[in-house]
Amino acid sequence: MRAYVIASILIILGLSSIAYKGSLATGNWMIPYLSDVSSALLVGGLLSLLFKIFQDKESESTLRRLLRIHDSVDELGLREILPEVQSYSYTNIIADSDSLSIVMNDGLRWIGNNTVHLQDRFSKKTETEFFLVDPDSSFVKCLAEKTSGTENDLKKKIKDAWQRIEDAYNKSNKKGRVKIYKIKSYPTKSMFFTEDSLIETPYQTASGRASIPVFIYEKVARQDAPYYFAKRDIDAMRAESTLEKEFKS
Repeated sequence: MRAYVIASILIILGLSSIAYKGSLATGNWMIPYLSDVSSALLVGGLLSLLFKIFQDKESESTLRRLLRIHDSVDELGLREILPEVQSYSYTNIIADSDSLSIVMNDGLRWIGNNTVHLQDRFSKKTETEFFLVDPDSSFVKCLAEKTSGTENDLKKKIKDAWQRIEDAYNKSNKKGRVKIYKIKSYPTKSMFFTEDSLIETPYQTASGRASIPVFIYEKVARQDAPYYFAKRDIDAMRAESTLEKEFKS
C-alpha cells in the first residue's frame, strides 16, 4: 500500500509541475528546471507503479499456488511428514486407538521396542491386528537377500515376532483381542491404521538399509484420500491372508 501511495504522490507532483510550468510567462527561468523535474517525477512514479503492480501479480500467483497446495493437503488428510522413522513415537496410537492394524515385514524390532506399550494396550478392550510376512512364502528368500540376511534368520525373526506378541498378551490383563495374520504376498510399505489416522513408512527399492521417512494422515471426508485407500487395501489383505494366531478374553 505504501508503494502505491508514493508512486501516486510522484505522479501528482509531476502533473502539478507541468500545470505550474504552463502558468508561467514565456522565458521564465524556472521553465527548463520544471520540465526536467516533472519528467523525472512522472517517469519515477509510473515506473514505481508498474513495478508494484507486476510484483503484486507475482505475489498473488505464488499465494494462489501455495493455497492450492495447502487445500489439497488438507483435503487429502496429510498432517505431517518426518524425514526419519526413528524420530516418530508410536506410543499415542498404541495407547489411544480402539482398533489398530499393523502391516510390516517381520516387525521384530518394532514389536520389541514397543512391547510395554502393547502389553498395556492388550490390557484394555481393544482390537489389534498384525499382518506379517508368511515365513513359508517365496518372498522370504528375496527379502533376506535384500536386507543382507539369510532366509533361515528371517524366518526365525518372523516367528520370534509372533512369540513376542503372544508374550505381551500373556503378561497383560488379556482384555483386548489380538490377531496375527500371514500375508499372502508381501507388503510394499509398513502401515499403522487406526479408526482416525494412518501412519505409513515406505520400503526402499534398493538393497541394504536406509533412513526411512514417515507420512502421517488423518481421516477426512474424501473417499479417495490415502486413509481410505489404506482401509480398502487392508480389508482386501485381511480377506486373502491366513490367520496364524488369535488371542482374546
